[in-house]
Amino acid sequence: MKQNQHIPVLAGKVLELLITDRSGQYLDGTCGFGMHSALILKELSSEGTVICIDRDVKMLQVAKENLKQFTDRVTFHHCSYDELEQVPGLKENSLSGVFFDNGMCSGQLDDEQRGFSYRFDAPLDMRFDQTSPVTAEKYLNSVSPGELAEALKSFGDFLRPRKLVERIIDHREHTPLRSVGDLISCVEDIFPKASRNKHLSRLLQSIRMAINNETETLDRALPKTVKYLKPGGRLVVISYHSQEDRRVKRFIRQSSRESGFPPEIEAGMKGKSRTLRSVTRRAVKPAADEIERNPRARSARLRVAEKLSFS
Repeated sequence: MKQNQHIPVLAGKVLELLITDRSGQYLDGTCGFGMHSALILKELSSEGTVICIDRDVKMLQVAKENLKQFTDRVTFHHCSYDELEQVPGLKENSLSGVFFDNGMCSGQLDDEQRGFSYRFDAPLDMRFDQTSPVTAEKYLNSVSPGELAEALKSFGDFLRPRKLVERIIDHREHTPLRSVGDLISCVEDIFPKASRNKHLSRLLQSIRMAINNETETLDRALPKTVKYLKPGGRLVVISYHSQEDRRVKRFIRQSSRESGFPPEIEAGMKGKSRTLRSVTRRAVKPAADEIERNPRARSARLRVAEKLSFS
């Protein structure tokens, strides 16, 4: 698995905004190659620890190798970040910080066997968790036209996906779609040649986000972070898709909002209507020099919230 091109996105900002206690316990919910975790561990004291989780076993295997110098201060667990209760020993109000780097790791995109990129004629897999029963192949050969159209609109910004949907449905009725090449060959002539690669990337992104339930998983994960963060602990999330970023923004805003009751009643509630405060007023974006070094960072948006204390 290639990893020499992997560059952690917004690394400096992540460290600056995530770490409030150098001896604390932190959770990297999307550890990938473990590059962000490595930077966090280097910043912490000898008492500071990191819990690494990922849906992708292959990513965890690489992360273990990359972080072997921190063996006594890092643990690894195969689960999704909406399954924090499955992490052994993880207690409520125990984490000084939680970090999510949404989307996919460059190692997954560059893997010639996973089907995430139009560059390789791989099997239509696209699963983050390869123990999941639903592959891209199964999805494309069984999804209803309406559900497919909605996925293309929501996750690929295809405003009028009718022709795309018709092509895919028509193809599978005659010959099942088995590989990325099958998918591309049946739709590529729909797109202008000058922007074909961009459209194909959006198409694959739509299918990947649908079969991995990425937005639904994020919706389930965000409230759970509040349960496990200690007062003053921080949630740091990087998103690469507008749907994800809007969900993070909405969650932080709703969790930071007062109840609307008069001040004297609000005070008596001891802040139970609010669980977070927003640390970043607006999404933090990569600087031009970072985008030049790492073009995949272009769409990154970072948001941060801190758990409130009402004792």
